[in-house]
Amino acid sequence: MKSPKRRSFSSLDPDSLRAVLDSMEDRIYVVGRDYRIRFMNWSLRSDMGDGEGALCYEFFGHDRDTCDECQHGMSSFEPERRREWTSPKDGRIYEVSVSPLHGPDGSISRLHIMRDITERKALEKALHEHTKSLEAKVKEQADVLFRRERLSLLGEIAAGLAHELRTPLGAILTGAKLLEKEPIDPARRAMILELIRKETGRLERKLAEFLQYARGRLPEKRPSAVSGLLEDVRAVLASDAALVGRVHIRVAVAPDTDPFPLDADLMKDVLLNLGQNALQSLGGSGELHLEAKGTAEGLEITVRDNGPGIPSSDLPHLFKPFFTRRPSGTGLGLAICKDIVEAHGGRIAVTSLPHVQTTFRITLPR
Repeated sequence: MKSPKRRSFSSLDPDSLRAVLDSMEDRIYVVGRDYRIRFMNWSLRSDMGDGEGALCYEFFGHDRDTCDECQHGMSSFEPERRREWTSPKDGRIYEVSVSPLHGPDGSISRLHIMRDITERKALEKALHEHTKSLEAKVKEQADVLFRRERLSLLGEIAAGLAHELRTPLGAILTGAKLLEKEPIDPARRAMILELIRKETGRLERKLAEFLQYARGRLPEKRPSAVSGLLEDVRAVLASDAALVGRVHIRVAVAPDTDPFPLDADLMKDVLLNLGQNALQSLGGSGELHLEAKGTAEGLEITVRDNGPGIPSSDLPHLFKPFFTRRPSGTGLGLAICKDIVEAHGGRIAVTSLPHVQTTFRITLPR
């Protein structure tokens, strides 16, 4: 069975072709090389009147440069071009596609098809404004929820802080009472003063971490260089020679990470905390790796070391406020890290295989 022969528009007689074009809802017109309108379909004529024979830029109120671009800036064989045009008559917006039209006599005109997109543009504008309004409301609600969550934790934190401050305050008070006694040995006096200074510094650190955790803030995300961030963290960690000892600190950043939207200052605090914890665990020897790579969801940053590791019984409690195994620790560092990462919309997790590898993994959405 033979397939039906395809019939082209050029095989139609002029009256049939005009009838087809007049039946179309789109506004259609043809402009010759002399800028004069050769043809307008019924839809266009009914809207704007009969302009056949008129100069196109005069009839439509175009800038002459627009017509020059259409006639001379466009190749006779290139694909159609699209632009938007607003009618000065009624303010309606049209999408205009322009393409070359080759006549049987070898002449080349320009075929214009105008599609009314006024309603679509109005919808896009309304959608854009609604989106902005929703974004503002979401931010407002996020701020409210952020503050409420903070307030709900204040009771728990205050109780933990009172417990943490009792020891250094007791030591300072005992030292002060001993200094009041006369006479006192100069060496013993110096020892007591050193104890007071040490406990005062410890108290100051605990209060600073408490204030940082209690205040909190939503991150201000900006496109940031992840490679630069990790190098800054490495440099700060390496500057503490006593803590680093013979530990090798290595940075590896995949090329698909920069730039990434995050709050660089807050994320630097997170990585410094994790890095300092790792160095304390390593005890002056071993390796610390700071790594970052892009993922399908966004960004993954890992901080891993080959130190003694973390007991499996401690892993579920690591990010809880005031949980610590270090006598001088406050137990707020990892809670602050978790808070900052989650405020970015991300997650932080830890795995540990004693004396092999401990890894803190941060995942952030784009």
